[in-house]
Amino acid sequence: MKNNKTKIIAISNQKSSGKTTTAINIGAALAMKGSKVLMIDFDAQESLSNFFGFYGAEKNIAQLLFDVIDKRADINVAEYICHNDENDLDIIPTNLSDMNDLSKIIIAERGKEMVLRRLLTRYDVFSEYDYILIDCNASVDITVDNALTAADYVLIPCWAAPFNYGPLANTIVQIEDIRDELNPELKILGIIATFCERTNNCKMTKQMLFENYPNKICRTTISRTAAADTSLREKAAVFSNSKSNKTAQEYKALADELLDRMK
Repeated sequence: MKNNKTKIIAISNQKSSGKTTTAINIGAALAMKGSKVLMIDFDAQESLSNFFGFYGAEKNIAQLLFDVIDKRADINVAEYICHNDENDLDIIPTNLSDMNDLSKIIIAERGKEMVLRRLLTRYDVFSEYDYILIDCNASVDITVDNALTAADYVLIPCWAAPFNYGPLANTIVQIEDIRDELNPELKILGIIATFCERTNNCKMTKQMLFENYPNKICRTTISRTAAADTSLREKAAVFSNSKSNKTAQEYKALADELLDRMK
């Protein structure tokens, strides 16, 4: 059963936006501060799983949810949880083929948006974590609905460019629909401007974000070079103590800001 102290954060945007890199570095930053962190890769692209060394895992989040759907009484959740020593956190990986099957099967279930929530609230192992971060698919599909229904907070990375700003409204609408119909406690933890660079388009987009989402936009922004810098590393950028490592400095500042927002 989920502990009231366990905070579940879905990281979601229907457009590509540095979502997985944000998840990796926020998760690692929280672990650095002594928190026990579980990351769930809920994106069929497997980017998070690949980063942590669990690509193509046979024991994955989709298989675990198949067991929940089938109402198996002998589910051993611990078998699906992997530990990553380099970043000192746990992960439940994903699998492309199984996630594609899950999207088709789950849609026919009664309470189809509640399957992930049932998993996270029924098993004591999840209450052992301070934070559970869910890296969502870049869409508005049923798996994202599941993540938002299970979450306490949603974090929205947004590429600071006009082509990404427009669709942000659709992500906000999806969140509001889930909050109205299924999860009234869901809060937007923050919108993060990512891939920021010194261009007029970026400056204009950031201005629109701050003007139209003044209470939601994070003051910390992530630069384009920083967002791209950690996509293929085995260890999160936040572990660097170098003052010249812009990636590390930005994500450490963002983690501190998000912790303040959750107080």
